[in-house]
Amino acid sequence: MSKSSVGRPAVSDQNEISVRERLLMAAKKSFLEDSYEKVSTRRIATMADTSIAMIRYYFGNKEGLYQELIRTQFIPIAERLTALQNSDDIDSLESFFEVYYKTMVPDQQFPLLMMRTLSLQQGPSRKYILDKIVDPMRHAIYKIIKRLQFKGKIDASLDAEMIGISMLSMAVMPMLAKSVFEYHKGVDLGLDFYLELAKHNGQILQTGLRGQ
Repeated sequence: MSKSSVGRPAVSDQNEISVRERLLMAAKKSFLEDSYEKVSTRRIATMADTSIAMIRYYFGNKEGLYQELIRTQFIPIAERLTALQNSDDIDSLESFFEVYYKTMVPDQQFPLLMMRTLSLQQGPSRKYILDKIVDPMRHAIYKIIKRLQFKGKIDASLDAEMIGISMLSMAVMPMLAKSVFEYHKGVDLGLDFYLELAKHNGQILQTGLRGQ
């Protein structure tokens, strides 16, 4: 009779995938509903129809689960920004806004979760998010700006770091204030609205940055 590896739950490969995904979905729902401190591993496990042992197996603890939730959400935007920063075809800042909104709009509540951790310091993973998510994203944006400055699309005398802050502010704020904009417009804001905003933001920002 064979024995399972130490600490490894006896589950099939197919069930391993489904349990992990269920835990991530349950964690996302729980952390959006309540602050980090109020969410227990028991609550997440119950919602995911599994046990706390599975959280320990896949993620180590609640913080590890929270960090993986953040990381998996930003994998698509990290990959797209990396491709964008290395592309010779990039000729406008609109491309950045398109990448950001196409990635984030399908899950528009997620920026609120980030804000809780980064601005309100709810949860212990602030440094992890800054080091693993924000800084790589900031460096990618910086490289995009420098490439556009080299191509003469943006005034080379302007501070690329400050431009990056402006870009992030313009990208993030409309999603944080989504309910306010929807109230004034009287409609739910979907991807079409944000792609139109991406074009608008890219045009007005780049026009101001082009110089004389």
